[in-house]
Amino acid sequence: MYIKKVFDSLGIENEIYEPVSGKGNIIATIKGQNKDSLLLHCHIDTANYNSENWFFPPNKATVINDCIVGRGSLDCKGLVSIWMEIMKDLSLKIQKPKNTIIFMCSCDEEQEGRYGTEWILNNTNILDNVRLVLGEGGGYPIKLKSDYYFTIQTEEIYAYTVDELKILNTDKNYSLDVISKILNSATTLGYYNQNTVYFYNNIESQGKRKISKQCFYENIELVLNRNINRNYEYIFSFIESELKSISPSYKLLPIITPGYSDNRFFRFRKIPTLGFFPLDTRNNISGIHGSNEYISFKSLEFSYDLLSKIINFLSNSNLPTI
Repeated sequence: MYIKKVFDSLGIENEIYEPVSGKGNIIATIKGQNKDSLLLHCHIDTANYNSENWFFPPNKATVINDCIVGRGSLDCKGLVSIWMEIMKDLSLKIQKPKNTIIFMCSCDEEQEGRYGTEWILNNTNILDNVRLVLGEGGGYPIKLKSDYYFTIQTEEIYAYTVDELKILNTDKNYSLDVISKILNSATTLGYYNQNTVYFYNNIESQGKRKISKQCFYENIELVLNRNINRNYEYIFSFIESELKSISPSYKLLPIITPGYSDNRFFRFRKIPTLGFFPLDTRNNISGIHGSNEYISFKSLEFSYDLLSKIINFLSNSNLPTI
């Protein structure tokens, strides 16, 4: 596997897990001064495609107009490449980070994770000391008036029990009073912040990339009823500070997203998990699971620069208490 060869050449400890033939996962570790661990998650598999709808071969990378076109360029190979480069940077530092850094690239994310993340968590002890997971699920910028809000996924709407599934499938009437309570509860528990509340109240002014109002309250009480408090405020503050240093118009938008990813497997085990893969403001995200998926060079540069600073900060900070 290419990823293993890169880590082997850098002397980074790694291991491949292949539950069934053709379904491979790799975990790499840079040991820190203590066992508390930050896990960088990504996945190597991609969604299916209909090649007839593509202008370029979907199963290979085509470079054009300073962009890489191909299935998986956004979901999720762009993030794979960035995590690998950050692991390389950390491995070349003389001083060990305070916290242990774990890179995990799984398969099967687009097929429910049975032989990927779920299998790894059920069959290894990788989570023994993990205090925070960073993965996909957020980072796309949305224009509101003169500002850009970069989403960060704090949770996903996914039922963990039969009773929760019943709640999820029940029609509800969201009055303004109920919506207000949901927004306040999500903010109190750390899933939203004041940027989220402001964005919701001014959502009609957003630009081309749109989030519907329903995304801020519909079925979100399913997550809030678990009453898990997340201490993300110091992480939000650091990321927004770094965003503002790039542009005063950049802000962070904590959000609970519809749909789900492999992040749910960590959250089910009550591990704090954030989805953040920041993209350039001009990178269209409509190609995810669609035709002519691409990522721009500027997005890769922007994401690498920002995520490098975030990982450096978190690798030497106290991680969330579980």
